[in-house]
Amino acid sequence: MSLVCLRDVTRTVTLPDGEDLHILRGVNLDVAEGEHVSIVGRSGTGKSTMLNIIGLLDAPTSGIYELDGVDTTRLGEGRRARMRGEDFGFVFQQFNIFSARTAAENVEVPLLYAPGPQLLRRRSIALDMLERVGLADRADSYPGEMSGGEQQRIAIARALVRRPRVILADEPTGALDPDTGRVVMALLEEVARESNAALIVITHDMAVAARAQRAYELYDGTLHEVEDASALTHRAEAGHSGDEAGARNAMPEPPPAPADDEGARSGEGVRTDEGTGTHEDEQASDPATPREVEQ
Repeated sequence: MSLVCLRDVTRTVTLPDGEDLHILRGVNLDVAEGEHVSIVGRSGTGKSTMLNIIGLLDAPTSGIYELDGVDTTRLGEGRRARMRGEDFGFVFQQFNIFSARTAAENVEVPLLYAPGPQLLRRRSIALDMLERVGLADRADSYPGEMSGGEQQRIAIARALVRRPRVILADEPTGALDPDTGRVVMALLEEVARESNAALIVITHDMAVAARAQRAYELYDGTLHEVEDASALTHRAEAGHSGDEAGARNAMPEPPPAPADDEGARSGEGVRTDEGTGTHEDEQASDPATPREVEQ
């Protein structure tokens, strides 16, 4: 049975002028425990909106989303929040770590909402996780004293400290140089394998997408499976869009977006995709996705 199962999931928002903006038009996806799936697509196609739905940060307009057989669309917000904190780990492009907290204190944050034993042992658990990501000697350092790669490792340690069943990574290498990005992806994949967690990665980087067992492209509000995920590396090496001959076998060129597609209307005041991959007000109130605060 699939751990993550989406069936005919849609997401529609109403614009200030009263028109409906159809972001997702019927997404179907199955991801098993321990599976690595990547999703690519142009900016504004709804990738982060879909990731927010999977991570229970947002709800679909219609369709069914089951997590390990539980229909999440029928749950109250309290139960959704508990599942979000217990079952999901979030990794974002801009790290979203607290600059006024040390590395260890950042990793401890999700454990503040954990059951008694984990809460009481949060310091030692955080130190163990930092050692796992190679930052044992930087536990008491502040993010401003660390490189981008080290800050992303803090974010990964924080995301994994409660041993989530699903790891959601939205452009995890987008702010890193290629070499550091490869190291970060290898670390994510290794930890996911060790815990048998599902790893779902949103990316613009075809080389990152090609690392997955299965790859999808999101366009026209639906997912389209890429027949040969490994062929995405050729697209990355070519550095061209999907209409180049060498990339056609890796991924079909999407048809023009309809007039009410998010990509065509993204400038009308609705922030539903890209950026950090979450709505800012949700980040501020959700322990699973702490964001920077004014000090």
